[in-house]
Amino acid sequence: MIIVSTTNDQYAKHLGVMLTSLLENSKNRERIKIFIIDGDLSRVNKKRLRQVVARYKKEITFLTPDHKLFRKFPAESTIGYITRDTYYRIGLPILLDKNIHKVLYLDCDLIVKGDLTRLWEINLKGYALAAVNETYWYGSWEKDRLLSELGLAKESLYFNAGVLLLNIKKWREMNVSKRLVNFLKAHPNLRYMDQDAMNVVLHRYWLRIHCKWNYTTYHWDSVPNVNPKIIHFCGWHKPWNTEIRYREDYLKYLQLSGWDRDKTVK
Repeated sequence: MIIVSTTNDQYAKHLGVMLTSLLENSKNRERIKIFIIDGDLSRVNKKRLRQVVARYKKEITFLTPDHKLFRKFPAESTIGYITRDTYYRIGLPILLDKNIHKVLYLDCDLIVKGDLTRLWEINLKGYALAAVNETYWYGSWEKDRLLSELGLAKESLYFNAGVLLLNIKKWREMNVSKRLVNFLKAHPNLRYMDQDAMNVVLHRYWLRIHCKWNYTTYHWDSVPNVNPKIIHFCGWHKPWNTEIRYREDYLKYLQLSGWDRDKTVK
């Protein structure tokens, strides 16, 4: 299982929590390989992240994105909390070795609550990715945005890009990265940045999977009675700044990560 995430210094701690939750709940931990796209991480935070996974006898391979490719893109989204670092995953087919054909991308602001083997084993067939639909909770404004901003039909499904099972081989064949960059250059002020671009460019090439694999903040009330494998803290309200549901789970893995306890890193 090949895990990829991306982070900067602001989110390094939360990535440490996510990786702790992933490794704590993995039945086949020895089969996991971890790649982190480096958003100008400090030496200290890189060392801390390595220490987090070393507790589980794992290592991290840091990937350096082509910053020039995204320099002219907006520094953050129009809603404020999504930064330019989100674009770096677009370059995964270039950043990863040619013999890697499939990866599981995970955002920093989530925790893993169960083993992800079944998610990893999903057959992507001819799809470019598998993801969770988030239009369960859409009202008229959100549906109108699909048409007015993205040119998608109002009844279209739209996926959240915080958890993506990526068919890297298909991305290379379809030249997806270049198509996404071109779309983003033509549409520089998208509300959800590369997530919007992926939903347009790959509109017919993504596989819908159960929301337990990316149980976002917006699913909690619209799709209750789910036993989530991944809890994703979307939006402004995070467990480190607000008393929200599942905060105790985040704090549990924070403690296990040792991040706040190990302050002697040099």
